[in-house]
Amino acid sequence: MIVEALQGAPEALTHREKLLLVVLAEDANDDTRITWNSVERPEVLRGAKVSRSQLYAVLKSLTAKGALTKLSAGQKNGSAKYKIATFETPQCPKIPDAERPPQCPGSPDTDDTQRPENPDTDGEAQCPENADTDPSQCQEIRDVSVPESGTPTPLYPSSTTPSASRQEAPASDAHGYGIPEAARPLVDGLTAAGVIVRWPFKGNGWFPVLALIDKTGVPAMVDHAVKAASRTPVDSARYFIRGWSELPPLPLPGAHRPQLRAVSGGYQPFQCPPESAYLNDQGF
Repeated sequence: MIVEALQGAPEALTHREKLLLVVLAEDANDDTRITWNSVERPEVLRGAKVSRSQLYAVLKSLTAKGALTKLSAGQKNGSAKYKIATFETPQCPKIPDAERPPQCPGSPDTDDTQRPENPDTDGEAQCPENADTDPSQCQEIRDVSVPESGTPTPLYPSSTTPSASRQEAPASDAHGYGIPEAARPLVDGLTAAGVIVRWPFKGNGWFPVLALIDKTGVPAMVDHAVKAASRTPVDSARYFIRGWSELPPLPLPGAHRPQLRAVSGGYQPFQCPPESAYLNDQGF
């Protein structure tokens, strides 16, 4: 679909529209031609070189020009879905190449160096008796870029398609239950403190929580949640978001606790005054 978008997209598309179409084609399902993920992902904005406000203007233009079809709008629990149109590539069988094939029987090679009577000028470096000087390609030395399964690992795997995500996901993530690694200390801290709540965040919904962890720190967030849960029953972690956002940021590096002024005479424990201090002038 990337090749189709590059070679067969409508001529009326602008450079920005064509670039966004290529980015969406890279993310779409090859069979259904429908996008997998949200079009608002940072990868899409960065790849298409557009802002979030510009994104929807370009999507609207692509839809009007027939390059995209909007199947569903974005909702709270799902992202908008777009289907990429089918384009005619310029190299289809009914449009032959304008350039005559140079290797057809009627067009002999003009280079005489490869005729039978002309031997190779490159010595015999690749003759059977002359092995490659690079030992990395010998049969007994396996190419480290190819796993034992025989399937090469792509140099730049895409992080947007489900197949690439499954390849990149570590084995330990099988028990992550969709919780980002950076948020796991907060989740575990609340659970260990006896605050058992739901974590209804999905995908980009974790971004505010991760930002608060970077700003405030896990210990302060756990302490606030424990105090809040002791005052009222809490069912979802969303209840703590507003309180977490009002917590102070972590102290700057090098900040020290202010020194307290010493009291003259030192610390004196409380002593009950004598009984005479409670008597009034009437002799009681």
